[in-house]
Amino acid sequence: MARTINEIQQGMTDALSAERADLSPSATAEWRLWTWVVATAIHLFEVILDRFRTEMDEVADKITPGTVRWYVEQCYRFQNGHELLFDDRTAQLYYAVDDPAARIIDVVAVTETKEKLSIKVAKRDAQNRIVPLSSDELHNFTGYIDAIKFAGIETTTVSTNADQVRYELEVFYDPAVPVTTVRDRVLDALDAFRSERDFNSTLYRQKFIAAAMTPDGVVTVDLKSMERKSAGMEEFAPVGVADELDAGYFDYTDDCSLTFTSIKASRS
Repeated sequence: MARTINEIQQGMTDALSAERADLSPSATAEWRLWTWVVATAIHLFEVILDRFRTEMDEVADKITPGTVRWYVEQCYRFQNGHELLFDDRTAQLYYAVDDPAARIIDVVAVTETKEKLSIKVAKRDAQNRIVPLSSDELHNFTGYIDAIKFAGIETTTVSTNADQVRYELEVFYDPAVPVTTVRDRVLDALDAFRSERDFNSTLYRQKFIAAAMTPDGVVTVDLKSMERKSAGMEEFAPVGVADELDAGYFDYTDDCSLTFTSIKASRS
């Protein structure tokens, strides 16, 4: 992890001060300025190395067969109605035709337990809504997973109606920004949070709050309640720190409560 500029500079000044007793102790001495310049350059180089390492790790995870990321990528490559072929030369499975229109999987959530993978998927309909696969589509997808998965790994494939999430949220906003503008921005942010694609089927309460805090004009928020109900649940249950979504994705209920209060009014 990259060190801060202050950490790097402090190490340099300590070493130089120990070796050169004749250096000025002044905080504005020229030699201290040069240590800051060099420390800044070193810090930037270390930041670049960190980013490069992160990118390489992500690429390695993505292309390494058998990882969760690999399974996610393979799910997106599924082509409904197409036959998987086996290449004798490369020992790889492939489709004879690359057909983007047949790639129906748009949402994937893969969770891993001991020697078992739970794969939850969904698609988008003509209105761009996230919906479960049909029984035939799920049957084809399950066969695809059975063909590509590693030997000895048990998998379950699920495609069901979205979990329902109901919240009561109060947004405190800067009155310099029109409340209608803030409302539109918050609704867009919450919708983006709902539809973002991830390979984790977990709903994080704090990430929901962070999404609501993102728009310009929002000062803070108060999430008074947040509940979830899956297709197999009779009643709504409170969302804890992190709840696993049974469907792997969710929709907001129509009776969610979203209110807006001027931060100045809240102080009076």
